Order: sequence, then C-alpha cells, then structure tokens
Amino acid sequence: MVIYRFQDDVKLWLSHIEFSKKRNEKASVSKMFTRMLQVHNRNPGLWVMAAKWELEDNMSAENARNLLQRGLRFNPKSKQLWLEYYRMELLNTDKIRKRRQILGTTVDEGEEAPDAVVEGKIAPMVYRKALDEFPDDVNFHLSFLPICKLFEFTKDHMEQIYIDLKQSHDDKEVTWDALARRHLSQEQSESMEEEAANAAENKCFGVFVEAVQRLQTEKMWTLYLQACLECLKLRSSERMVFLRIRRCLDTFDQAWTASKLSENMVEEWVEVLTNTGQIAETRQVCKKATSRYSESVRLWNLRLIIAVRCYTGSSNDDDDVFKIFQDSLHSVNVKSSLPLWQLTVEWCLTSKSARLQELFELGCNQCRQIAVPMKEHYLEWTAMNERIEKARDLYKRLSASQPLSVEFFKKCINIENSQPHPKIKRLRLVYEDAVREYGTMDTGLWLDYITLELHHPKGKPGNTGKLHWRAVKMLKGKLTEQFITEYTLLITQYKCE
Repeated sequence: MVIYRFQDDVKLWLSHIEFSKKRNEKASVSKMFTRMLQVHNRNPGLWVMAAKWELEDNMSAENARNLLQRGLRFNPKSKQLWLEYYRMELLNTDKIRKRRQILGTTVDEGEEAPDAVVEGKIAPMVYRKALDEFPDDVNFHLSFLPICKLFEFTKDHMEQIYIDLKQSHDDKEVTWDALARRHLSQEQSESMEEEAANAAENKCFGVFVEAVQRLQTEKMWTLYLQACLECLKLRSSERMVFLRIRRCLDTFDQAWTASKLSENMVEEWVEVLTNTGQIAETRQVCKKATSRYSESVRLWNLRLIIAVRCYTGSSNDDDDVFKIFQDSLHSVNVKSSLPLWQLTVEWCLTSKSARLQELFELGCNQCRQIAVPMKEHYLEWTAMNERIEKARDLYKRLSASQPLSVEFFKKCINIENSQPHPKIKRLRLVYEDAVREYGTMDTGLWLDYITLELHHPKGKPGNTGKLHWRAVKMLKGKLTEQFITEYTLLITQYKCE
C-alpha cells in the first residue's frame, strides 16, 4: 500500500481514513488510526481525532479513553490532550446519565458502566493529574472551567476548581477575575429579577474589591473596570442602570486615585462620562489624563476631540482648542503627533477658522512625518479655495525644500489636469521635478510621464524614446526590468489604438 511507503505523509493517512469512513468500514478505520498513531505518536491532534471518532462514531468510550491515555504517555505535556481527555470523560458520563434518565432505569441493558463513570468521578481525577503536570499554569487551570460549565451535574466539581484556583493562584489577577465573574452571567443577569441581579452583582464586585486590596496592580483594576463596563451593557430598569453607572464611575475614580488606571481605561472613562452627558467632568478627566500621561498622543487626541465637540463658535472656544493643540505639541514626540495635526486641520476646515493657513505653514516646517502630509493637504486646500496661480506659487515654494513625497507631485499633476485646458508645459515641469527626486525608485512616474507625451493633445510621442533612455539609466536594480516590461506593453497598446 502507498501509505506504508510514504508513512510520514499525514494527509495520505487521513485521506485513506476518510475513504474508509465513507464506505462505513469501521473496523478498517480503527485499524488505520492505530497504525497511523504508531508512526505519528508525537502529534496530539491525531490522538484527539482518533479518540473523537471512537467516541462519537464507533460508540466506544473505552477505546477513546485508551487512545487518550496512550497519547498522554507519549505527550505528557500536551495541554490539548489533557483537556480533551477531561472533556471526553464528562461527555461519556453525561451520555450515560441521559440515556438512563430517558429509559427510567439506573442500569443500562447490555452495558456495564462503572459507578465511578456514572457518578462523574473520572473527570475530576483527570483534572487532578493534569494540574500535576502544570502546577504553575493558571491559564491552563482556568481552561477547565468553560468545559465544566457545559454540564449540569458538575456543580460540586466546579466549586472545587474555584477553591483550588484560590489556594494555588491567589497571586494572579485572572484568578480573582474568574472568582468574581462566577457570580456574573449576562444571560442570568438579563433574565433575573432586579433584586436578584443586584445581589449577584454585589457579590461579584465584592470579590473585586477584595482583589484590588490584595493585588494593587493596574491589570487587576483593569479587570475590575471591564466587569463594570460589561454590566452597563445589560438590559435592565432605570434604577439598575443608575446604580451600575454610579458604581462604574466610582470605580474609575478609585483606580485613578490609586494611580492604576491605564490609558485604555481612561478612554473608557471618558466614553462613559460622555454618554451620560457629564461634559464638564469629561473635560476635567481629559485634562488630568494628559497631565499624568503627558506623552500619550491618544489621550491628547481624545482631549482635542472633546474640546472640538464643545466648540460653540466663540473666540474663547477657538483659543481653547488651539491652546490644547499647542500644549500637546510640547508634550508628545513630534514624530508621532500626526493624528493631532490632522484633527486640528479638520476642525479648522469645518469651523472655517482663520488660523488654518497659519497651521499649514507651521506644519510644513516640522519633521518629515508631519511636513509631508501637511504639504500635500496645504497644496490641495489652496487649489480648491484659491486661484490656480496661488496653488502654483505655493507648489513652487514648497517643492524648493525637503521633505517631499511622490504623492505631493501627483497632487500637483492632478490639479493641473483638472484645469479646463491643461498646459503640457506646466505638466512637464512638475514631472521633471518628480523624476529628479524619485526617478531612481518609482517606475510609475516615468510611465505616467510617457503616457502624457503619448496622449496629451500637445504631447510629443517622439520624446518617449528619450524618456525611456533616461528611465533605464536612473532606475535601480530590478526596477529597470520592470520598467522595460511595462513600457513595452504601454507602447504596444498605444500602437494598437
């Protein structure tokens, strides 16, 4: 057989197994899985696949258990295998219990299920053995909870998992998060009576209060606040909404006072205040945040957004927005401040501020990360709001100094092309400026320049040969070959027109 010659090919084994499944050859499938696992015994996924087939298709829990136990002997550090073994034992117990419930009996005819299996004692043993392999892995410990919650008969076992978590990992934030959230479930909270929901949330947040006293870390406060924010999304009465908002805002205040509020949580705080219409408090929080996290572009941007939203058109508001913008430039790294410039420019455009041109001029003299987009935007704005002569004068002035970009030249070309009668002389001047700066690295510029000569009413197709020669001389490396190919296609297409 081919699979014996190419035993390392997993896909070949699986295709043969799939073929046998379609023919309903269960004995053959079982044998093929066994042979494959003799060769690929270090692949946990294959052990899981084989056990799943034995349990669900071959209806043999014993075979599935044996496979997973053998897989764990070869792969004792496979978390996947331990979790699937645990899941399989719970599924098997659940299956037997439901069958007996339907039949109305305590014994299955033709099947001898050990009492330990029926009583669900095997899964806790697997859980214990798994923890012995990973005693310090709290996330692995937590991964048993979602599986355990799927079954109705595991309440006592789940309670034991929580007890073990607290005993073994009480120094981990995720442990306290799990202990608190056990009282909080979206489905339960939305279907509960108001008093019951309030009691459940009080239990949950009581655990969080204990947690932030034990673990005074930013992560612990963040988990606490995330739970508060999730409660705000639940459907409930106005009274419950009020209580949740008050609890959430109080928790934000406490985290801020403890200096454990992250930048992300500051943004959430501002959103809650904004959604509840507390504008003055929102501005105060933004001011405090940019004072504490003075180098954060995100928080300065948020403060600017709030100031813009509060803009009423008065000169005081105008001064306030610009003062915040100027203060932000003195605090943040100028290379990462582009979002602040973009927001202020957009605000100036919307409010028709007289300071817009001043802002553009200031931006054009900054570092490359700011100057390049500012020059592009400045040129485009001038062309749309002033005469074309002013846009040309601005282009001439801005193009005389670095930094520049290909997009800057392309915007100027688009502006010239948008005129009723585009002048080829001016277009050539811009293309010459562009290829002088970027002719060594951009084939598109040369091809656009050649296209201009070919298709403009006053273009000179005879110039394409000279442009081709110049491009080949200037372009570097593989760009030369790319240009020659694209140029040939362009000329061929032109001749066919």
